[in-house]
Amino acid sequence: MPTRFAPIALIAAALLAGCATPEPGSPAARAAAEQKKQEARVAGVQASVDDAPRWFTQPPTDSDSLYAPGTATSGDMQMAMDKATLSAKRSLADTLRGSLSSKLKEFISESGTGEDPVILTESERVTSNLITETSLAGYSRTETKLVPQGAIYRAYVLLQYPMGNANRILMDRVKQDKMLESKLRASKAFQDLEQEIQAARK
Repeated sequence: MPTRFAPIALIAAALLAGCATPEPGSPAARAAAEQKKQEARVAGVQASVDDAPRWFTQPPTDSDSLYAPGTATSGDMQMAMDKATLSAKRSLADTLRGSLSSKLKEFISESGTGEDPVILTESERVTSNLITETSLAGYSRTETKLVPQGAIYRAYVLLQYPMGNANRILMDRVKQDKMLESKLRASKAFQDLEQEIQAARK
């Protein structure tokens, strides 16, 4: 009888040994702790993706405004919102710079001065100033979402910036460079934009 039950006892002992908690400080304990951390990180990432609103993953697009989403986490609700807004503002600034630079190149191309090295140099200087002095005054926060993630908050925000403001920034900067302005005035795109800005100011 004892002999017949010996294999069963050995299997039970092996199972108990496998389920036993690793000794604190041992390599097995450290490995188990690291695995739990990794699982928590994966779960957090998945939660962020699942909770992200559609306007965050697919921001709106239209000809009248620029849009930029942002997200951030914090143990403080207001801090999470502030950090997410700051993230969106950085993204908005990059988008705005690219848009203004593209429009400036369009002016140069249409005015037929694209081969003029002096104008190209002036254009680069104006573009650099635009990048340095990009103003985001006039943006608005059109969408927000706050999601609890464990002991912290994740905030999602969407900023909107009117293209009218962006166009005025570009025009004001170009007009500060008299030589560049005189060359670009031959561009129909430049004239149309100037008329659009003047109409908006009335």
